[in-house]
Amino acid sequence: MKKLGKKKWVISLGIAGALLLSACGNKTEATETSKNPDAETVIVGTGNVYQPFVYLDENNELQGYDVEILRAIDEKLDQYNFEYESMDFKNILTSLSAGKVRLAAHQYEQNEERAAKYLYGEVGYTDYTLYIVHDGSNKVEYQSLDDLVGKKVFASPGGNVAYLLEKYNKEHDEKIEVIYNEASSEVFVKGLQNGTADAAILTKYDTNKYNEQFNADLQISGDPVNVSKTYFLYEKGDEELKEAVDGALQELIDDGSLAKLSVEILGDDYTK
Repeated sequence: MKKLGKKKWVISLGIAGALLLSACGNKTEATETSKNPDAETVIVGTGNVYQPFVYLDENNELQGYDVEILRAIDEKLDQYNFEYESMDFKNILTSLSAGKVRLAAHQYEQNEERAAKYLYGEVGYTDYTLYIVHDGSNKVEYQSLDDLVGKKVFASPGGNVAYLLEKYNKEHDEKIEVIYNEASSEVFVKGLQNGTADAAILTKYDTNKYNEQFNADLQISGDPVNVSKTYFLYEKGDEELKEAVDGALQELIDDGSLAKLSVEILGDDYTK
């Protein structure tokens, strides 16, 4: 069994500065070589600027909630030895398709487009229910995606929010104006405040985080527009690895370890 990597729970508020660390193909070796000489190396593709889930710290070391879960899973799976390849979000699934990584980890929710290309894990590890969010100075209530027709809405290219909005636009004559955004969190929040976008679609966790970090007044409107959890992704046909990871992840859920990690890193239990 491998020793669990040292945890660093302190979350830097300098997200804008962290964006400058973004770099494709920044490889982070496994924390410790498996004691099993026949352990199979699994390259995990993940991000580098999505605090506190996956990011590079001030020492350019990979940290975050997703990473700590994988380290705990790796400790349980003596037949595998995980190594980590951090890269820009848009390149992770491309690397999975190309066989450069075997497991993708970046708070991935279920959607039909991804499910057609990749193998989803069956055990979710974070609640990722999405809500329409707007600045508090905007008194308009958005109860559903229909209320966003003709409005400008932020979405990250390749993300699940973009997928949901693009899918809506394909199915309706009247469209939502999608504003693709890859800016820092601070610029993202200011864009909602100054009218660059009318709304965004976020989890409760991200909404609370932005309000705290930037003294903002982002408000959640109405019921969820999408209820989901996050999952690890694999190449189609890689059932053996998926089942092993699912089994170890379920053990972390059953013994309370996953909830403990969520509380320590995210500030509350976001696993339910």
